[in-house]
Amino acid sequence: MRKISYLPATTLMHNLHPFTKFALLLGISIGIFLVNSPLSMIVIFLLLILCFSYAGKNPLDYFGLRSTVITALMIGMIQILFFHQGKEIISLFGVSITDLGIQRAVLISLRFLIIVISSYLFIITTSPSDFAYALMQMGIPYRYAFMVITSMRLVPILSIDGERIIIAQKMRGASFDLRNPKQLFYHTSIFVSAVLYSLFDRVNKLAISMESRSFGRYQTRTYQRPIRFTYFDGIAAGSVILLSILFNYLDMKGIL
Repeated sequence: MRKISYLPATTLMHNLHPFTKFALLLGISIGIFLVNSPLSMIVIFLLLILCFSYAGKNPLDYFGLRSTVITALMIGMIQILFFHQGKEIISLFGVSITDLGIQRAVLISLRFLIIVISSYLFIITTSPSDFAYALMQMGIPYRYAFMVITSMRLVPILSIDGERIIIAQKMRGASFDLRNPKQLFYHTSIFVSAVLYSLFDRVNKLAISMESRSFGRYQTRTYQRPIRFTYFDGIAAGSVILLSILFNYLDMKGIL
């Protein structure tokens, strides 16, 4: 099971400017709430899966995506069971399942999946260093850009620390059994305390390292390599805009 972190590669999506990918992420996250056609939502989801597979192989190999799919299915089931507007298709054990209930289930569950998967896609294709450099080259003070890159790098590191702490606790006899709430609370509190200690220790070492390198002394800084927009960014942005216009036109004509 892979961690959700930057995956170095030479694909087109990896070579896009970080701002282009961030703008596409925001556009997708906002645009899917304007889509009311289940067929359009399915097409968008399949296109996103193809992009994910192209950039990072099988999406289900990444940590957390299987539970995300299960959560989306549960959201869809809730909509099917409790949304009774529309034409009844079938009645099971006194529960009416309607066509609008199924459509609503597809829309809401896929919206949830698309937001999560597109966020994961941005993370695995965007280097935190490149994202920070792009922010600084756009005029944002490098203190704030460094804050972004630090947060993006600390999340997977803390996840690894959490797994190591759990393994160490289990090797020492800790049991996370739901049937014993008292014992579960005791071991969980110890786990949280250990994770917080690991976090504070890393932050303290990072602060010492920054001080020893005179962080913040100079107003400007140099870059190992500049992050520039290329014609691929224009092609990617233009393609997404054209697809959005096409989906909107087909939806207005009632084709989708």
